[in-house]
Amino acid sequence: MKAVIFCFLMILLASGCAMSSDRTVSISEAQLQQKINERLAIPISLLKIFDVNLSNSTVKFDSVTGRMNTTLDTHLTSKLSDKIMAGKLGISGKLRFDAATSSIVLDDPKVESLNIDGLGGKYSESLNLMAQKLGGDLLSGLPLYTVKPEDLKVGSTQYSPKDMQITDKGLQITLSPVR
Repeated sequence: MKAVIFCFLMILLASGCAMSSDRTVSISEAQLQQKINERLAIPISLLKIFDVNLSNSTVKFDSVTGRMNTTLDTHLTSKLSDKIMAGKLGISGKLRFDAATSSIVLDDPKVESLNIDGLGGKYSESLNLMAQKLGGDLLSGLPLYTVKPEDLKVGSTQYSPKDMQITDKGLQITLSPVR
């Protein structure tokens, strides 16, 4: 009987130790792409002149720079013209954890490129400059992915992010127990 109680206590102790160790949550490029598509499904109004529709994001993680690179299909309409312009928007940014919302948010965003089909010369340069100036402000702090409550609390143990690392396969978040 003492051996059974001893084994039971050892199992409880081992499971308690396991619960108090770090955990890793992985978020794939595909998961982030889906969330970005959902988040950016609403048109963005720029200067009350342009409406920008973004869709079909393609996310690539760059472990060397620690940045996420995203390309989006872009449809641009203007109140000055009935013409719809289409092209590609390239954005990069770092990712950080926002504890208040339990979300991964876009940090230090940069509009890398805006290529609109059939738009050339001065118009293309002007539109790129405007996108670079406004894009960073509009996208900074954009929530991209909410970490699931079950990842932040297992049993009675609450976890908080200790480290986030971009790998070529995805975003890995190391969670540590709150003591």
